[in-house]
Amino acid sequence: MPVLLSGGHACDGFDCGNIVLNEWLRRYAWQNQQANAAKTFVVCQGSQVVGYYSLAVGAADYIGAPERVRKGLARHPIPVMILARLAVDIRHQGKKVGRGLLKDACLRTLRAADIAGIRAVFVHAKDERARAFYERFGFESSPIHPLQLMLLIKDIKKTLLSVRARRSKCSSRDAR
Repeated sequence: MPVLLSGGHACDGFDCGNIVLNEWLRRYAWQNQQANAAKTFVVCQGSQVVGYYSLAVGAADYIGAPERVRKGLARHPIPVMILARLAVDIRHQGKKVGRGLLKDACLRTLRAADIAGIRAVFVHAKDERARAFYERFGFESSPIHPLQLMLLIKDIKKTLLSVRARRSKCSSRDAR
């Protein structure tokens, strides 16, 4: 389970294959956290970070949002939780670490959405490969900026409820 980044976490050995994401973790994640500009959550092997994501609140441009996100809203900026960064060390890629980080980010966003207006999770994918990753989990691309994607809070809730219902059915069958 991801935990909030602390000074005791080792970030120097982290390498996701993207210099910008590596440097952001090493040089700016802690600084942004101290300034309360973004919160970074990490998964570790020992104290070494093997994956991380960062969250910040913000607003997305109405015109750039997918139709489903805009539906029923006035033409004002849309309140979102920004998934500012998500990266997994190359030695741990392909092991569902990224999927776990994304799930945790969505769960934390749901908790925040209980106390503040958040319409969707917003992400700016770094490239087409990252875009495909997010689309597998239901994120929808902006009609104007294809690497900007959003996932509605109601879709996160629906997905989690269906997963819980399937688990409940399995538990009921196992109990018989």
